[in-house]
Amino acid sequence: MNQVVLILYQPQDVVNVAAIIRVMSNFGLTQLRLVEPAAFDPYRIEGIAHHTEKLIRATERFPTLADALSDCTLVLGTTGRPRQGERLIMTPRQSAPYLLKAATEAGERKVAILFGPEQDGLPNEALDRCHGMITIPTHPYNRSLNLAQAALVIAYDLWMEATLEPTPTDSTVPPLPPDMATGEEREALFRSLEGLLTTLYPTTGAERLTGAMARLRTLLMRAQPRSEESAALTNLFRHAARLITNPERSRDR
Repeated sequence: MNQVVLILYQPQDVVNVAAIIRVMSNFGLTQLRLVEPAAFDPYRIEGIAHHTEKLIRATERFPTLADALSDCTLVLGTTGRPRQGERLIMTPRQSAPYLLKAATEAGERKVAILFGPEQDGLPNEALDRCHGMITIPTHPYNRSLNLAQAALVIAYDLWMEATLEPTPTDSTVPPLPPDMATGEEREALFRSLEGLLTTLYPTTGAERLTGAMARLRTLLMRAQPRSEESAALTNLFRHAARLITNPERSRDR
């Protein structure tokens, strides 16, 4: 559980942040990261979430989502809305053994659960950084949960999985590879891929390039590359872009 990080992407209400810190104290989670701008007032939070001073002091703040995910291997985003692209989708109960298995294999690195802003949830560019999504089944009349409510359901299933006899992982959930790439390694891979696409198709508009990158991100996140695989692909894409820019170099290799 100590390797599982909750990341709140630009939360807007300090009351929700306080409620999540209270949930963390109830269910054995110890690490919270906030992506700026974020509602954070330690004095108010302590007044709402009593006896959580240690968690409040340990809360980390990051300027960008990339920074917050830089040392994270498996990343699961939370959403209640259907999204485009073929993505791994799990309930909190399915995700709990999956997250804990990744956490036991992460070493000094982290495993992340990503939550979006209260009003609209995670934007697509944030979900593009996730290996899959956690969706809480709710009544179709009102599918949306409050941010703290969603965190409560997910934290409860994690705690139950960590403290009780483990349940078999759902067969629809793919096995986790060892030594998964971190967020920093994945972003280096995606930058090199975008550089290659820009070199191959210099006249392509920004909107089309963004759409292509979103599809390729989904594909590569679903593949769950290891650290060495991510590095190999990064080097391959960079090398290909250089050879396209300077064809003379291809004759020397």
